[in-house]
Amino acid sequence: MAREMQGEALSSLPILDLSYADDPSRRLILLQELHNALFNVGFLYIKNHGVPLETITNLVSRLPALFNQGNDFKASLSKLNSPHFLGYSGFAEETTLGKKDLREQFDLATELPVVWQDPKNHKATGGVGDRDFTKLYWRLRGPNQWPCEDQIPGFKNAYLKYHDALQALSYRFVHLVEEAFGIPIGTFDNFFLPHSTGAQAKTREYMPPQHRIKLVKYPPSTENYQGQGVGAHKDSSGWLTFLYQVGREEGLEVVSTIGEWILAPPIEGTFVVNFGNAFEAATDGAVKATVHRVKAPLSTSNPRYSIPFFQGLPLDLTISEIRRYIPESVRKLRRESGALENHDSVSTFLDSRWDSLGESQLRKWIRSHEEVGRKWYGDEVASYYLR
Repeated sequence: MAREMQGEALSSLPILDLSYADDPSRRLILLQELHNALFNVGFLYIKNHGVPLETITNLVSRLPALFNQGNDFKASLSKLNSPHFLGYSGFAEETTLGKKDLREQFDLATELPVVWQDPKNHKATGGVGDRDFTKLYWRLRGPNQWPCEDQIPGFKNAYLKYHDALQALSYRFVHLVEEAFGIPIGTFDNFFLPHSTGAQAKTREYMPPQHRIKLVKYPPSTENYQGQGVGAHKDSSGWLTFLYQVGREEGLEVVSTIGEWILAPPIEGTFVVNFGNAFEAATDGAVKATVHRVKAPLSTSNPRYSIPFFQGLPLDLTISEIRRYIPESVRKLRRESGALENHDSVSTFLDSRWDSLGESQLRKWIRSHEEVGRKWYGDEVASYYLR
């Protein structure tokens, strides 16, 4: 890591061993490595993470059958059926930075009921904290579309177990991040748990967040389709991301501190971890969100499968509120280091319209899936967020 801090780009991402957290003689080493990785690189691998191999393989083994289903099956689960942007989107139907991504995917999430209330039919009735469920961003929250059990036997159960294992890992990992940066452990529990008892628990309770998982297939390039699997971007779908890369097909690339692309190939038994725009904005850059992309597989390659888990935050939370939980000693780290960088991709959070995570998430989904946005939210709303 020292080479990166001295301005020399690393040729590979750091790999952290989470088993060190359970060893008092090595826990401090892990925390120092984690601090350096998040401050300097923004991407890392974790191994010995505690997610059972069986939980992973039970879901991974069903991906080929899921994606090999016919067009009628995929149409029955289309995102166009869902105001929550959950379901299937076909090859080149999602957009990143105005360009089509050469992949197909199933978007799923924490299984939660609808809470949104149509203002035409309801007055604001309130819920947890007497919040107004007529706000449009609450319409993002809702249940999954599931394939029938006889179509993909065991899929739903495999997904739910994977989701729960990654959710638990994400909460445990956030505690390590808090400790690594000197933030009181449990500070962020208030955002994730309905009844927080963390060190900084407040009287207000948030709606438990809806985490999202993508099941992604990148077909090999053809003469007609060549380009980005996913264009260069910083994650905006959640607080942090855990990516499982299936098999050996490469494609993920990450920008180093000197602006060069470095490979992040699959490494057996690991997850790739990175943080989103919201975490970078809330910490004033102490935790770095890093630009990354996925190149479409070569025409001679096998399809590439991956499973990113995006840890969600409450939709009615704001970046300004999160900042109040983070000590000034953390928020000034980037400024005091002299390593000030261009954070244009989080500049939207400096705009009061997008300080609300619900508003920024609705904007993100409509911009990524315009057709779905226009169907469920109308042309006027879609045009507003597409500006």
